[in-house]
Amino acid sequence: MNILFLMGGDKLQTNNDNFPIYMAEINQKMILEILIDFTKSVNPSRAIFCIKNEDIKNFYLDEIIKRRIEDAIIININGETKGAVCTSMLASEFIDSDDELLIVAINDFTDKNWQTIIDYFRDGNFDCGIVSFNSIHPRYSFAKLDKNGEIEEITEKKPSSNNALASFYYFKEGKEYIKCSENVIRKDTAIKEAFYISQVINEMILEQKKIGLYKIDNSNFHPLKTEAQLAQYILELKKQTELK
Repeated sequence: MNILFLMGGDKLQTNNDNFPIYMAEINQKMILEILIDFTKSVNPSRAIFCIKNEDIKNFYLDEIIKRRIEDAIIININGETKGAVCTSMLASEFIDSDDELLIVAINDFTDKNWQTIIDYFRDGNFDCGIVSFNSIHPRYSFAKLDKNGEIEEITEKKPSSNNALASFYYFKEGKEYIKCSENVIRKDTAIKEAFYISQVINEMILEQKKIGLYKIDNSNFHPLKTEAQLAQYILELKKQTELK
């Protein structure tokens, strides 16, 4: 399995310093480190990080990551891209294969056991697997289900259901993700000038691929895009520590 980390979104900084939120420390460990530790549970064959060039220069992120994963592949993002799909395509030479692909974003965190989720997708022989939690906030993507409970569409920034999506995307074959991503870009159907992974999944639905949905409790999903969300996550961790 290849794991692709997307770190090319809007610059998210704390109020007290100039570091991105994913470099905030919790118990002397950066959020980035916590996320990397979670990936080890699925024993990936390769870890790929798409990072803004300015963040590499300013924060030595390539060196930090390689201290945690010695053979990590670092891809520099020069300037802005047109969304997650374009960012992920920078890694196409590493993920365009028969190998499984897991795409995660650095600015939200799913702390449900990743191996459990992936085993569910494997056991169901799904071509693509997505993870949902309960929300109707229009900042998210949403899985719209038909009367049989099958996924019929993924809507972007439009609450078509209560099934909001975490940034955790499983693909049985990386080459299928690349093919459908190319279709999305070729059709030039950008949403607010960006291409989203939700659109790639819709391409797979059009091709009648099997899409799986794994539902998690809201307590297992942690958006980490703002100072307020970071504070909430730290509070939740403290509560968990007190209960132990």
